[in-house]
Amino acid sequence: MQLRKTILASVFSAALALSAAACGTAENTQSVCSAAASEHVAETPTPSPEATATASPTAEPTVKSTASPAPESNEVSENAEITAELEAMAPLLEAHILAQMNGMAFDANDPVYFWQTAAFAVDNCGMTFYSAETTGSALVLSRGVIEEIVSGLFESAANEDLPDIPDSLSGEISYDADSDTYARPISGGGFSADIQDCVKSGDVYTVTAALIRDENEAEPQAIFTAELVPNPREDNTVFIYSIRTVKQIS
Repeated sequence: MQLRKTILASVFSAALALSAAACGTAENTQSVCSAAASEHVAETPTPSPEATATASPTAEPTVKSTASPAPESNEVSENAEITAELEAMAPLLEAHILAQMNGMAFDANDPVYFWQTAAFAVDNCGMTFYSAETTGSALVLSRGVIEEIVSGLFESAANEDLPDIPDSLSGEISYDADSDTYARPISGGGFSADIQDCVKSGDVYTVTAALIRDENEAEPQAIFTAELVPNPREDNTVFIYSIRTVKQIS
């Protein structure tokens, strides 16, 4: 009996020792784990707040001009003398003025304007050509004379073939293919163009012309300005200038 108690006491003591050892190990393990966790937390850096990127302003693209700079002109405008050669252009200027006073616009490529202006010019200067003939009530001029007149009327027509006459102007001027001549019914005048001043710039003469009803009337019916350039037609002895533009200014 005594021996049994002794054994039981020994077993109980051993159990207590094992329990104490286990508890010590658990506490140590817990301490080590806690320390490790604390160390891990301490070493983990606190993330800094993300910086918001600020967009840089978009630079406007530089546009390079491809246009060529306008050439500088060294030509100086100056008053020019109204010579006999310029005065010879008055009948042609009058033809343009009369056409425009009748509602037409300057257009060398318009056959109606072209031939109406030519018809008025024949009235004004046709009789000055030695080859001019009168047949009945018409003034008849050769092709060469008409070409010389229109070379002064229009710069662009100086070396071009004459266009066909529109049917709407059959009563103003007509063409005869057999004789290669042009006929214009003879009509009265009553007007004249007076070149009042001239300005020269390079080869361009800018003239101001007034439409006068008769010599005794001082007040002009209208005032026009025109640009004259050297006549590009070869062997032209009557009109050494050609008309580039004509427009009314008052």
